[in-house]
Order: sequence, then C-alpha cells, then structure tokens
Amino acid sequence: MKLSNNELVFEAEREIKLERESTLKIIKLFQEISARKIFLERGYPSFYEMVTKHFGYCAGSAMRRINAMKLVQEMPQFEEKIESGELSLSVAADVQTFLYQEAKIERPYSLNAKIELVETCIGKSRREVEEEFARRNPERDKRETQHVISHDRLRVSFSISKELSDKLNQLKDLLGHVDPSMTTETLLEKLAELGLEKYDPARKVERAKRRKMIASSAKAETLTEEESESTSAAEVKGSRYIRAEQRHAVHDDGAGCTFVSANGQRCGAKRFLQRDHIRPFAEGGANEATNLRWMCGQHNRARSTRVP
Repeated sequence: MKLSNNELVFEAEREIKLERESTLKIIKLFQEISARKIFLERGYPSFYEMVTKHFGYCAGSAMRRINAMKLVQEMPQFEEKIESGELSLSVAADVQTFLYQEAKIERPYSLNAKIELVETCIGKSRREVEEEFARRNPERDKRETQHVISHDRLRVSFSISKELSDKLNQLKDLLGHVDPSMTTETLLEKLAELGLEKYDPARKVERAKRRKMIASSAKAETLTEEESESTSAAEVKGSRYIRAEQRHAVHDDGAGCTFVSANGQRCGAKRFLQRDHIRPFAEGGANEATNLRWMCGQHNRARSTRVP
C-alpha cells in the first residue's frame, strides 16, 4: 500500500466513519427484526439466538449490539453520538446492562435519570464508565465471567453473598462423611445432579416407567381397565389438567423445543420448556402423551396467538 502517513491516517478515519454508520444502520435493522419477532418464525427462541446463530455474531458482539439497540430504542437522541463515536458501542451496551441490573434489584431509573446517565458517559472510556457505575451503586455485584482454560475446563468468576457462602460450607460439613475434602466444584456437581434428577424431563420419564412397572408387577392398580379409560376420558373432555403419568410420558429427544420454521430451522431451546397440545385443547385435543410435545414459552405463546 503506497500511501503517505497522512493518507493512511485519512483512509483509516474514513473507514472508521463508514463502520460507525454501518453499525448504527445494523442497530436500526435489528430494532425492526426484534419488533416484528421475525426470530420466532425463523425458528429461534429469542432474538439473541438469531443474532448469534443466523447472523454469526459471537456472544459478546451480539450482546453489545442488542443492548445498544435497546438503549437507542428508548432514547433515540443518542443515535448521532454512537454514529460520531462520542458514545462507543461498548459504552452504550454497558449503560443498558447497568440500567437493567439496577431495575432488577428494584432501583429503576426514570427516563430523565437514564438520559442524564448516558450524557455523563459520553466521551468516556469503559473504565471511566465502570467507575461511574460503582459511584452510583457501590453494592453492585460484578458480572459473571467465563474463560476457557482447556478443552474440558472453564474458569468461572462471580461474587456470592456471605449467606450463600455459609450455606455451601454447611453443606460441605454435612457431607463430610462422604468426602472429607469436598471442594466447591464437587459440591456444585452433586447439587446439579440432584436438580437434574428432580427437573430433567427425560429422567422423569424413566422414573414414571419404573413406577409403572413396579405397580403393575405388584398389582397395585385399584381401578379396572374400563374405569381407568372412563376417568381418562372425563379428564380430557372436562379439564386441561394433565396427569403426572401423561406429563412424564411426553417424548423428549433431548433436542429441546420442537418448533420447526418454514425453512426447516428447529428452535431447540432447552430453557423455559412447556408441554403443548399438538391438536389444541380448545379444538378437542386430548391430554394424552401422543398429543403433547415440548415447546419453549416464546413459540408456545406465539402459536396460541396464531404467529407462525
């Protein structure tokens, strides 16, 4: 590249200006995509999932753009500041995250207070902005961070309350006879296993099968076959209630939400799953396992309001 020093600087400045203009344009497009909930019809459980998986942004880049999008959506007067670089994308995203965290701990900011905060952060570095957050809320917890340190190990950093620390130490003492040198990781693994045993749908299915086999072999059934069918029919016709046996028998392939978009994209979300009637209950759909499937809350609600 045969350019003089001044020409190189000028060229860089020109490209940076174009990059900021492009970033702002992307943010505006994201606003419209999010508002129309296009991510649902494309088979994603959230807008974040679409930004990372469809548009290919890494987690950090996706959250910066989404948070900046939310900030300018509420306070469009700061669009020009992002475009000019006076308010960096990272700082705008950090401000939005801070406001969300404050609202979550019941310290919501009014619109005027939000505007004042953004104005205070204009022209500042991320470190300076973090200092401003700490000044406004000295008790603010540090955000959880994760760093890959090997193919099967992560370093996780987050703060916990003294009360939670005491509870974990108490559990270590109670389980000392099992493992006298129990570490926090070992304890968390044990707690995770207990939680999965209680809440994992696949494990519930296996437990239901085992209970049914035991009950059958012991002839513990108290209803005749005809009475059982009659009871089931009455429940289907008169109530949305799904019996435990039916709930646990709903097929779960471990791949999450079963919604599939028109272009073949399966949602696959594994959080906030709900049992959904394939043939709607209001249209006579039964509460049987064959008429039930797993869907995430977003797609379940979208389907009930006739969103694809």
